[in-house]
Parts: sequence; structure tokens; C-alpha cells
Amino acid sequence: MDLLNEIYEVQRLHLRSTELDGEQLTREFLLRRAAVIDRLADSPLDPDEAAQQLIDADTYARELLAHDLANGTSHGPIPAGDLRWTDHPRSYARQEHEAWVLTQDLQSRSGDETSPSASDA
Repeated sequence: MDLLNEIYEVQRLHLRSTELDGEQLTREFLLRRAAVIDRLADSPLDPDEAAQQLIDADTYARELLAHDLANGTSHGPIPAGDLRWTDHPRSYARQEHEAWVLTQDLQSRSGDETSPSASDA
């Protein structure tokens, strides 16, 4: 999926997560937002915005980390409570995004359409 389409999906998730029954989408929104901003920060389109994109990537990764700590929703091999993430929240977001991508891939291979975003695609 290209970056522009992923940004669109993140915005769509944000809107859906604020609906009455959208709470289950909150983590996916936080995760995918952190991942897309992380990608933008690694290769900024506008050099004048590079510093702000790094700050945003760190901020959004920390929001995902805080959410997972509060809700016990970490999916990667190293849990959200591990101290290594304190100074490296973007690495945590990358780990969690990788776990999410693998889960999506397995679901699509098995024909499982139970994920909230799979039914909307």
C-alpha cells in the first residue's frame, strides 16, 4: 500500500474510532498512525518539516505505547512494559506494526474477514 493511501486509511480509522461502536478501532488507528508518521519521518518530503515529523513520530509512538500499557494490548514479542521502549518508542511502534501486518497477512491468506478494517476494505 502506498503512503498516500495509508494516510487516507488512518484518517478513515480516526473518524470511525470516534463513533459509538468504534472503540475496537482505536488501537488500530493509533498503530497505523504511528507507523505512517514514522515512515514519513524517515524520509521527509519537505526538509523544512523534518524536525517536526520526527517529533510527531515520537509522540504518536508514545501514544500507542501508553495505550498498550493501559490496556494490555501489545502484540509483538517484547511487551509494552519492557524498559527498552522508554527511550525508543518508535522501535516499539515498528515492532507492533510488523506484528499487525503479519496478522493481517495471515488473516487474508486464511480468508478470515473478522478484522474490522478487512470488512471495510
